[in-house]
Amino acid sequence: MLPNFPLALNLNWVDLVIIIALTFYAIEGYAVGFIASLLDLLSFILAFIIGLKAYLPIGKLLQNVFSISVGFSNAIGFLVAASLSEIIMGFVSRRILYVKYFSRIDFTGLVLRSLDKISGAFLGILSGLILFSFILTVIIALPISVFLKQSVMSSKIGNFLVSKTAGFEKELNNVFGGAVNDTLNFLTIEPKSNETVNLKFTTQNLKPDEQSEAQMLVLVNRERASRGLKPVKPDIKLRNVAREHCSDMFKRGYFSHYTPEGLSPFDRMAQADINFTYAGENLALAPNVGMAMQGFMKSPGHRANILSSNFGTLGVGAIDGGIYGQMYCQEFTD
Repeated sequence: MLPNFPLALNLNWVDLVIIIALTFYAIEGYAVGFIASLLDLLSFILAFIIGLKAYLPIGKLLQNVFSISVGFSNAIGFLVAASLSEIIMGFVSRRILYVKYFSRIDFTGLVLRSLDKISGAFLGILSGLILFSFILTVIIALPISVFLKQSVMSSKIGNFLVSKTAGFEKELNNVFGGAVNDTLNFLTIEPKSNETVNLKFTTQNLKPDEQSEAQMLVLVNRERASRGLKPVKPDIKLRNVAREHCSDMFKRGYFSHYTPEGLSPFDRMAQADINFTYAGENLALAPNVGMAMQGFMKSPGHRANILSSNFGTLGVGAIDGGIYGQMYCQEFTD
């Protein structure tokens, strides 16, 4: 019966990890008692708050001294501020406050000793829940493993904890999101190239990012307007061609204007019953729209497509590949 217990409660491996860890937190809290557990909990909470408040100035200092990127400096700044605060407050609370004011409190009575131990175990569990809320919210907030995200969201305990800390997701993304983006490279190939790049990964967990598609269209027309060119109009058929090619590259692990079967962008447009005299395609694998457009505008071939007076319609496809970044296709026609 015991091996089937998690399945009976519809628990997954994330739930089991949390339960095992909380058991150890409860044992530790039971061993040290209520006051020591309370001081540890308060130290952790204060250290977390200080980390959120102090990471920007520390990150700025790291940028200036070590020439570290903004993303990594902010993440390191938070970890430094929170860790140092935890060490200092832990020392003050345990070695000074507890020893000086609380260590001599008499819990020799059976009832008092039991209450002290039980309440200590409760606070230990609470500390563990707060820590896991932080870790799981980081997993959900950042573009990391799709498997981990799905495991957390399908977890009974994990999903509950994340739902209760939704307000912190933006803060955590501000702190750590830049560091993740800094590790993701911008990848592209010239519009007229027949080169194929082996991505060395495949993924099936994909979804269109309509917001990024709309944002990229705005950025393209902004570049055109600054040169006195007419805006390109969005086209659903072209967007679908773009989305399908982005998804295909993710699913089959390649990066090219040509499919493994040899179909060019123009072949794919023709298959979708799109009529054109002039056509072009831009491809990019990047963390976000801003980096993709920045890369396009620095590349002569991609820049020429974006600023071509021959093009009047555009379909943008943006497919979110989770930890692998976002795949962007710009399909231009006249």
